[in-house]
Amino acid sequence: MGSLTVNVRDSNKKPLRGKKVFCNFPGSFLGMVGTHSEAYTDSDGTAEFSDVPGCTVEVYVNGKRQLNIGVGSSDHKDVTVTL
Repeated sequence: MGSLTVNVRDSNKKPLRGKKVFCNFPGSFLGMVGTHSEAYTDSDGTAEFSDVPGCTVEVYVNGKRQLNIGVGSSDHKDVTVTL
């Protein structure tokens, strides 16, 4: 399993607290059924996801798809989303 850190910032690069981050792991369970995880950003504008299956993760913030990121089985990825 990998892990993913999602940092949410405003246009001035300031952290945004309380934003819902939803990660979809399509086709990750036995290669057939997708799973997902969600978290809210903390005071640093960060949401952490551990136990991310190796796949291309679809990252949504407040219901809007922001990006796709490939996460390998032992990778740690750190991404920033600007709203």
